[in-house]
Parts: sequence; C-alpha cells; structure tokens
Amino acid sequence: MEDRETLAYGPVGDVFVIILRGDQTHEPEWRACMLEAMRTKGLSRVLLVPGDALPDVGQRHDLVELHEKHALRLAVLSDLTATDRVVTALRWGGMEAEGFGTDDLDGMLAFLDRPYVRARMSSVLGPYL
Repeated sequence: MEDRETLAYGPVGDVFVIILRGDQTHEPEWRACMLEAMRTKGLSRVLLVPGDALPDVGQRHDLVELHEKHALRLAVLSDLTATDRVVTALRWGGMEAEGFGTDDLDGMLAFLDRPYVRARMSSVLGPYL
C-alpha cells in the first residue's frame, strides 16, 4: 500500500484499495492513485474506504473512467449517511457498485467475490477503521 498524507492506496490481493483520510483529499495524491489504478493490469475489483469524506464529483467521474477501462465492481465501506448517494451516482455511470457498513467486511468481500482475502484485508484496514 502507498501511504500518503490524505489517502492510502494499492492492491490487497487482487482488490485495489483506496482509503481516503480526513475530510479532503489532495488532488496530486488522488491523481497518483488513479494513475496507478489505471496501470494495474487485470484490475476488476476496487474497495473505496472514504473515512470522513466521500469522493467529490470529480473523483466519482475518475472512478467511472476507471470502470470504463477495467469493467470494475466497486464496494464502498463506510458508515457515512451519504454513502448511498455516492453508490447511486457510480451506478448511473454504469458501474456495479454497492455500499457496506464498516462492520460488514464479510458482506463486502462476498460482493467483490473475494472472501479469500479476508485476513489480509482485515489487517490492512484495521488502522483506518
């Protein structure tokens, strides 16, 4: 995982994880994250953990563009009340997306069809949840 000031990102098994920290993501860090995701061969699963701030309109657009390149399934792991609106916006962009509470790691991994990365995912997410 690449650990930056306002986000962390990288593969956990074959799931690309994006963890937003705080209430705002620095644009250069977001761009670096999207560039790495775009370059990841065989990318098909993304986990977005928004922390205190959900992705803004531009970031949601970037995620839809990422989907257009890789045909993604994206899970959002968050207890924020606005999560459903973000998931709906991503679906409107043609993405298969679903929101899960931070206590539903098993449901999220079932949606991503990646239950075998549970131990590693739990270890990676622990400090951020």
